[in-house]
Amino acid sequence: MVHKVRIKFKIDVTDNACWVARAIHLMTNSRLAEGYNLIKEMEGGKFLTALRMLSEQEAMIKKLSNFRERQGANESESIAMLLTRAAEAGHQEAIALLATGALKKRV
Repeated sequence: MVHKVRIKFKIDVTDNACWVARAIHLMTNSRLAEGYNLIKEMEGGKFLTALRMLSEQEAMIKKLSNFRERQGANESESIAMLLTRAAEAGHQEAIALLATGALKKRV
C-alpha cells in the first residue's frame, strides 16, 4: 500500500510543478491574472515543493547543457550517448552526472 501513496505523491508533485511552470510562463509574458488563477488555490507547502522540483530540474538541465558545450558535442549526438561515451573514457564529471541520476526518467 505504501507504493500507491508514493506514486500518487509523485503524480501530484509533477502536476503541481506543471501548473507552477505554466503560471510562471504566463506571468512573465504579460498574463499575470491568468497565471495567478492557475496557482491561487494551491497550498503553500505544495507550491514550495513544486518550485523546488522545478529548480532542481533547471539546475540539472544547466549542468547537462554546460557539459555538452565543454565537450564540443555535435547537435545530433544525444546527451545520453555523450555522457555514456565520456564516462566510459573515465571522465569524472560524466560519471558524477550519471551517478546523480542525470538521465533518470522522472514520473
